[in-house]
Amino acid sequence: WRWLHNKDAYNNCLPGEYWDPILCPDPQTCSQNCAQEGVDEEGYVENYKASPVQGGIKLEFPSAPRVYMLDGEDKYKMFRLKNKEFTFDVDLSSLPCGMNAALYFIEMDEYGDRSGLNPGGAKYGTGYCDAQCPHMRFIRGEANLLDWKGTHWAINPDGENITGGHEGRYGYCCAEMDILEANREAGVFTAHPCTEQEQAICVGKEQCGDRGEGITGYCDKDGCGFSSYRMGDEMFWGAGQNFTVDTTKPMTIVTQFVTSDNTDASDLVDIRRIYIQDGKVVKNSEANVLPGGGDSITDAMCSEQNRVFNESSNGFRDAGGLKAMGEALARGMVLSMSIWDDDFGRMLWLDGEKNSFDQDPSAPGIRRGPCPFSYGTHEDEMKYAEEHGAMSVTFTNVRYGDMHSTYSLI
Repeated sequence: WRWLHNKDAYNNCLPGEYWDPILCPDPQTCSQNCAQEGVDEEGYVENYKASPVQGGIKLEFPSAPRVYMLDGEDKYKMFRLKNKEFTFDVDLSSLPCGMNAALYFIEMDEYGDRSGLNPGGAKYGTGYCDAQCPHMRFIRGEANLLDWKGTHWAINPDGENITGGHEGRYGYCCAEMDILEANREAGVFTAHPCTEQEQAICVGKEQCGDRGEGITGYCDKDGCGFSSYRMGDEMFWGAGQNFTVDTTKPMTIVTQFVTSDNTDASDLVDIRRIYIQDGKVVKNSEANVLPGGGDSITDAMCSEQNRVFNESSNGFRDAGGLKAMGEALARGMVLSMSIWDDDFGRMLWLDGEKNSFDQDPSAPGIRRGPCPFSYGTHEDEMKYAEEHGAMSVTFTNVRYGDMHSTYSLI
């Protein structure tokens, strides 16, 4: 959260539920009147609990913000990873059910949509978009305040219709590649392609999508992912020495983006995963619940997963599948890291025994992890922190390069 105030004083532009009618009578005037407060390194450490560590960053719950990797002061580092591999070290040993340590790529603008209305740009962390088409407060420098008086709503895992806060008319969409979303109990890597190149402003459910109605829109919100637990290997990822990957210890994660002929110019056809822990290279688990098996993300695996899990729509296919994901990876994507919880959905889509009150946990694809259906609210997470100490994730030693160049086979 950054303070948003008028540029000539310190009056909030969004003092409560609604935009200030004097400072923000329309999008352009609001953008001209309002400024986002900056944060220095001390502020990040003291107020936001985002701390530099040797070779990386430590993000502590509940204060840590989403952060991005810069290339100099004024632009984001652009990663072009088709036909390449990406590797990093992570320690998420303190994160229980309901938490999410996320490291992912989004096809943001390199300069953070810097413009006359947004002179801050990447230096101030602006220009965010992802495959959920979030309704950001500012999009390309203009305040997203049209239709603000309306509220959005959604059905929570308990089947209750919950009214959310206010949001503007427009969403901001772009391709997303989730390299890791995980806690101690479960983890997943997921590709979210989009039909539109780079960043796209959406309006209405036909463009922005509507998961409840099975409307994909510009981007595949659900994505095609590989979760070892959901794929049938419940002893691959977890806390303790009985698991293949022991989440009580640091680990190295390698993700490879393989093309059809092993050149940068050809189509993406496979996303592979390797783990390294205690000096040993660990292959990804097998998809035991799928007749065709497999241990990576391919178009064939995604289609079979969609069928076996009895999904009502196939957004991954409709948004272009791995070919579209690879095109985004070739154009360039921005690295983002975060730690968060989900009071609304309790992160059950990541680690829960089921994701909705009416699901049968014995059906294929329902169980995402071992976590109780009732657990995962913000109150649960805060209570856990009080009893067990601070919760954090550390991301270090980010590197990328040609296949098999970023790690050693020991």
